[in-house]
Parts: sequence; C-alpha cells; structure tokens
Amino acid sequence: MVKSELVQKLCNMYPNILRRDMEKVVETIIFEMIEALHRDEAVEIRGWGRLKVVTRRARIGRNPKNSKVIQIPAKRAIKWKMSKILYNRLNSNINENKISATN
Repeated sequence: MVKSELVQKLCNMYPNILRRDMEKVVETIIFEMIEALHRDEAVEIRGWGRLKVVTRRARIGRNPKNSKVIQIPAKRAIKWKMSKILYNRLNSNINENKISATN
C-alpha cells in the first residue's frame, strides 16, 4: 500500500471529509513521526509497532565487486519492532494451517 492508497481508503471510510483534508492529515502524521525520530524519540503506535533510532557503529566491509576492503562510516538507522497484536494477527493463519496439516 502506498500513501495515495491509504488516503483513498480513509476517504472511502469517511466520505464527509474532503480528500485534500485527508491528505493533509496523513502528511501531518508522517511529518510528526519523522520529526520525533529526528529528535531521537521513539514512535509507538499501539497495535502496530514501535520505531526507534539506533546508531550503527563504523566498521570495515568489503566491496563485493572487487573484494577491496572499505571503511563503512557510522550512521543512524531506524529499528522497527512489531506489536504482539500484529504478530499474532500475521501468524494466526500459519499456526492454524500447521495444526490442521498434522491432523
């Protein structure tokens, strides 16, 4: 799902809200999440997951094209952890299929 599809689904769910207003809401949510991550704050959405910024240390790597050793600099990255609710929902069919397949 891309952002425009999300806006369209929200517009379908709430037909009394204009599309441009719904786009502004989605843009504001994404902007505030980015700003919070920029300030090194974790973003937690219950039932979905948690985003937090981690610092990856500098390390030595190898260029796969020519096998030369290169220095990879330290950088900041985002780590995401899904909620238990989302985990259980994603894996509920898998667990049911395994149980029914063994019977």
